[in-house]
Amino acid sequence: MEDAPRYSKRLRSGTRRRYQDDGISDDEIDGKRTFDLEEKLHSEKFSSNLVKRMEGKDFTLEYIQREGLRDPIIFEKPDGLGIKMPDPNFSVNDVKLFVGSRRVIDVMDVTTQKGIEMSMAQWRRYYETPASEREKLYNVISLEFSHTKLENLVKRPAAVDAIDWVDNMWPRHLKERQRDSTNAIIEMQYPKVQKYCLMSVEGCFTDFHIDFGGTSVWYHVLRGGKVFWLIPPTSQNLELYENWVLSGKQGDIFLGDKAAACQRIELKQGYTFMIPSGWIHAVYTPMDTIVFGGNFLHSFNIPMQLHIYNIEDRTRVPAKFRYPFYYEMCWYVLERYLYCLTNTSHLTPEFQKHSLGIVIQWILFIWQQLVFKYVSTCTPTGLKREDCPYVEDTLNDHGKEEEEQVTTPTKPGVKVHLTPFELEGLWNLLGKLESLPSHKKCVPAGIHNAPALLHGIRTLLQEHANDDPKLSCTGKPIVKWPQRPSWYQPPHPPPSMLPRPRLSGSLAHPLPPPRPPRPPSSISALRRRRVRCKRCTACLRKECGNCNYCKDMRKFGGPGRLKQTCVLRQCLAPGLPLSAVCAICGESGQEPGKTPISSLTLMECSNCAQITHPDCIKVQGEGVVNKDLPSCWECPKCTLEKNANMEVPGSPLSSHLPSNLLSSPPQ
Repeated sequence: MEDAPRYSKRLRSGTRRRYQDDGISDDEIDGKRTFDLEEKLHSEKFSSNLVKRMEGKDFTLEYIQREGLRDPIIFEKPDGLGIKMPDPNFSVNDVKLFVGSRRVIDVMDVTTQKGIEMSMAQWRRYYETPASEREKLYNVISLEFSHTKLENLVKRPAAVDAIDWVDNMWPRHLKERQRDSTNAIIEMQYPKVQKYCLMSVEGCFTDFHIDFGGTSVWYHVLRGGKVFWLIPPTSQNLELYENWVLSGKQGDIFLGDKAAACQRIELKQGYTFMIPSGWIHAVYTPMDTIVFGGNFLHSFNIPMQLHIYNIEDRTRVPAKFRYPFYYEMCWYVLERYLYCLTNTSHLTPEFQKHSLGIVIQWILFIWQQLVFKYVSTCTPTGLKREDCPYVEDTLNDHGKEEEEQVTTPTKPGVKVHLTPFELEGLWNLLGKLESLPSHKKCVPAGIHNAPALLHGIRTLLQEHANDDPKLSCTGKPIVKWPQRPSWYQPPHPPPSMLPRPRLSGSLAHPLPPPRPPRPPSSISALRRRRVRCKRCTACLRKECGNCNYCKDMRKFGGPGRLKQTCVLRQCLAPGLPLSAVCAICGESGQEPGKTPISSLTLMECSNCAQITHPDCIKVQGEGVVNKDLPSCWECPKCTLEKNANMEVPGSPLSSHLPSNLLSSPPQ
């Protein structure tokens, strides 16, 4: 390695017991590192030759099928990778504009390795403080920005898109339904780990760790630079790492000194880096740096991915820092391989419709029978099939459309060969899922008849046991989504992703055209403005003075920017404000102090958010009242619509049938 520059300016001492573990006491964390990080930055000991250097045009799916993505790779230029990045002048202030100044992010205190929270506005002010004036070293390594305006400015390598399980295995309609830009697990529809923005100030150090779930990593240095220490994931090194984590002596031992092989590399501005599954690495930041990267699971190193997940189990990594929906993803991987190679799907009918774009044949057959039975019973003489050419042609067209548009990658008579990496991995995946106890199998809602799926994949792997490795490296994916039929209606797209103005350099954009004014409504605005009940325990208690919101309040010495109530004073039963009015009649609710009358009480629908009097909705049926939240229900319109959808889930033929047939089929 070339002579490295001196990095002594901002080195700080500190220790840690477990990577990303925030459940440890301050007494255990506080202290001094006993090893000299400056010496580790220049030692000749870490000169192993473990990293490949390639050109982007050579990093293809065919290369991954042949090599299995086992070695770290550095690309000094982005040419041929298929990546897209902002201008190098892109700043932390620009990140704030694209993800929102109020976005709360996890920030790591480098000295204590303990996590805190900041808003993006607070982080921007800290980052732009001169290095000599920063009292502490903070590091942002977990800002996932998918489903924000920043997402459209960043595109990862094309080969990663071709193998990432999230894009190719997870039901695609679930990802399309994701609306929340944060990583709140309660709102997460898919493993949201594909695009991260890392913002590190000069002097930051992240101790040795393995990326969660055994994921591989793509990593592009937009501006600044990074120094990596890399340890290969041999059995001996992984055992050494596990014992090191459990010992709690990370501050005393630099793991690279103990490993049989360790390489130090320097990533400069514009470099792209691939870290394979299981590689143990530490990172130092010699200057203020912005990095875009992401994590992904794939089919060419499944045994290592499962091994790392088991290590996380044994070292008790908190769920917050692990790959979300890990075993659910494993089930979908087996289902996708079985479907793409045998045309046998174990998805539920709803998931088949939304992700595969098909309506199973027995549904088509039932509709066909209902149509002709209806026609024959509603005419005096009865009709035959040839008397209903429109219905017959419609049914036939839908059948042909499915045959043409919903196809598998395999062609009749053409054998598809699995790579040795895929065969070994799928056998390991099958064995793992079979060995899990029933309460840990985590079979997802979209899988129908899990035992049959396991049996089917076992038979498939036995049939492919003698596949030719040379014929398996085709550069074409085995698992890919079919084209959706023309009748499919995707979920509503997320809000407009127009970039904001006032950006530096080439990112400046003209002001977007003004949005048309919305008509006055009491729907979405008022549902966000419920008022305190002033009677529950939370309303009557005082601020705790310890939570992040209290510390931000001016009364407790904070800047007063978040403008949020104490977490312990969040009302348990917020009601509608007195200014709320019925969206239909325009009248308000009954006056305070009068005897409650159900017909005059305003109710807010939890589904469509419409605020109305119950009597103003002229729809047959009754709403479903929410017992946990005052003045909240599911209105009769939404209840009726839900019941109608449950009866015949999304049949593409329903638009061609008479309404009285839909409501009551002839007996």
